Amino acid sequence: MRKNEIKTTRTIEEVVRVEYIAEDGVVFYDEAEAKKYEESALFAVSNKLNRLTNKWTSICNLNEDGSDDCELEIFDVQTGEDLDNLRRYLYLKATKNGASEKSIKECFTSVDETRKDFVFDNVTAGHEVLIFWGYDNDWFWTYKDGSLEGYFSCLRDRYTKIITPKEEI
Repeated sequence: MRKNEIKTTRTIEEVVRVEYIAEDGVVFYDEAEAKKYEESALFAVSNKLNRLTNKWTSICNLNEDGSDDCELEIFDVQTGEDLDNLRRYLYLKATKNGASEKSIKECFTSVDETRKDFVFDNVTAGHEVLIFWGYDNDWFWTYKDGSLEGYFSCLRDRYTKIITPKEEI
């Protein structure tokens, strides 16, 4: 009788350490500490923003046909620094409410151009900025440059598209 040993080579990937990296790059080894830090960062950056809405406001306060479940926040964004603070605030708030990195990226950038009029990358400084939040506050959008005029312009474009007759072929 002969003995045959069958061998296989396996690559074992093992987690040796888990790091939690805050939005600003600070590394934590404890999830609770990282969350606590992110929440305090959210608080700190939130206090730097000039809010034009003082209490929870729903979209139906702006448009009676809007959802009562979705939040509307309005900020006075006059400088590039204000814009950077708002960008950081949106990221931290969405993250705190469970948004994935992919979902957050889609709020800031229209990858395939289908949402190009509704992403934060279009927002400019020098005016009020309206931020609309989905039901769970893990998704946000804006209209065109974020201003009230941008919101009205987007509505005007939609209404025009609906009522303008198409030429028959």
